[in-house]
Amino acid sequence: MTLRVLCLGAGAVGSLVGARLHEAGVPVALVGRGPHLDAIRRHGLFMEVSAPRSAAPAAEAPVRVPAFPDLAEAVGYLGDPNVVILTVKAYDAAAAAEALTSLSAKPLVLCLQNGVGSEEEVGRRLGRERVVAGVFTLSVERPSPGRVLVATGQGGIALGPVPGTLGPDLGGALKAAGFRVWTYSRADAVKWSKLLLNLWANALSAVSGLPPRELVRAAPLFHLDWLAFREALKVMRALRIPVVDLPGYPVRLLVRLHWVLPEAAFRRLVGPKVAGGRGGKLPSLWLDLSAGRRVTEVRWLNGAVVEAGRSAGVATPVNQALVGALEAAAEGVGSPSGCLEGLLQSSGRKT
Repeated sequence: MTLRVLCLGAGAVGSLVGARLHEAGVPVALVGRGPHLDAIRRHGLFMEVSAPRSAAPAAEAPVRVPAFPDLAEAVGYLGDPNVVILTVKAYDAAAAAEALTSLSAKPLVLCLQNGVGSEEEVGRRLGRERVVAGVFTLSVERPSPGRVLVATGQGGIALGPVPGTLGPDLGGALKAAGFRVWTYSRADAVKWSKLLLNLWANALSAVSGLPPRELVRAAPLFHLDWLAFREALKVMRALRIPVVDLPGYPVRLLVRLHWVLPEAAFRRLVGPKVAGGRGGKLPSLWLDLSAGRRVTEVRWLNGAVVEAGRSAGVATPVNQALVGALEAAAEGVGSPSGCLEGLLQSSGRKT
C-alpha cells in the first residue's frame, strides 16, 4: 500500500520526520504554524547534525517538504492521509484528534508525544484500533525558524503494536527515511519506559532554573528526581508494566542500577550520562515554562505517575509535589524558588 503521511505538528520532531520521509519518496504534508512553518514554506527545511565541538554543525541542503498552515489545505494537496504522525504537544493532542474527525476516512495515527495519555485522547475520538503508541528518542531542537538540529547520534523511533496491515509499510518507510525503528508487543511498556527517561532533570530542572548538568551535581535536588523515579517504578510494578530498552537507551540497565547502587554512587556514575542524554538541549518543561506557557506537559509526565499511582494504590508524593510546583510557577501563583524550597523541605533535604 502507498503511504500518504500527514505530519500534524511541524515542530522540531514533526518537521524532521516529515522531511526525511519526503526525501525517501513518501508523499508527505506538514501542518504547523508560526515563523518555523513560514521559513519552511519560503526556503525549505535545513537539517543539521551535531558535529564535534571543534567544528560547526554541518547543514545539508534545504528540503522542500510541502508544508501548510491548516489541515484542510494539507489534505487538499495530499489527499486523505492513511497515516497521521501526531507530534503536537501532549496538551494539544485532544484538539488535534478532534480536528482529524473531519477527515472522510479515518487514518492510522502514530502518537509521538512524551508522557502517557495522548493515545487515549486520540482513541476516544477516532477509535483505539486506529492508534499506534510511539516514542521518539533522538534529541532534536529548533535553533531558529526553518532549521532543526539533531543533537545526539543515538536514538530512533519505537513503535507499539500497529493495528491492521500498515505495520510493515510504516516501519519500512521510517527505516528508509534513516531512522532506527524498533517494534514492541506492548504499547504501555513503550510509553512508560520513555516516561522514565523524561522524569530525570525535567520538571525539577524547570522549577529550579538549573540545567540538567548542574542539577545532577546538587545532591539535595538530585534526591528529588531519585524519589520521583522510584515512585514511577513502583507504579509500573503494581500495574505489571515491563521496562523495555528503547533505541539508543538501555532503560533496563538504568533501572537495575537504580535499585542496586547507593544513591550517591548512582548520581556520580550515572547522573552525568542521564543529564547528557539530551545532547545539551534544555528539557521540554524548562522550555514550556521559560516561554511563559500557562499549560505544560507535566500532567502527562509526573502527573501520569500520580494518576496511575492513585488507581494502583501506590503513593506518589514527590511526583505530585513536582506537578504542583511546576503548575504554580506556570500560572504565576508561586515563585519557582518558593516551590523548590517546599519540595526540599517535604523530602527532608535542604540546599
